Amino acid sequence: MEDVFVARLMSTDLVTVDDDATVATAAQRMLEEGVSSILVVDEDRRLAGLLTATDFVRLVRENDPEDETPVAACMTVDVVTADPQDTLDDLAELTEHGYTHLPVTTDDNEVVGMVSTTDVTAYLVDR
Repeated sequence: MEDVFVARLMSTDLVTVDDDATVATAAQRMLEEGVSSILVVDEDRRLAGLLTATDFVRLVRENDPEDETPVAACMTVDVVTADPQDTLDDLAELTEHGYTHLPVTTDDNEVVGMVSTTDVTAYLVDR
């Protein structure tokens, strides 16, 4: 199979929230955009964390989801990312470990895209 790079598959229409936002704000953005994860970025668009639907399930179980909890309290900070030059084989290895949404970042951690298992599946089906 030809090398297919992440840059070809990733979405660049990113749903983000500032790193000082509340979880209520993040949840509202996710609902408005119809996404199951949101990128948390600093003022320079560098990746600070990732907040997923799974994080919200935990939050609801532990707290009142309408409180003023900052996203930093529940986001994943050791985010596994992809590089725009990673290949499908690289992605396959990561998804085998259960990752379904991977932020795509540059060498200086700037977020340039998001690639998901849905993106990969769509590509493979359309081939």
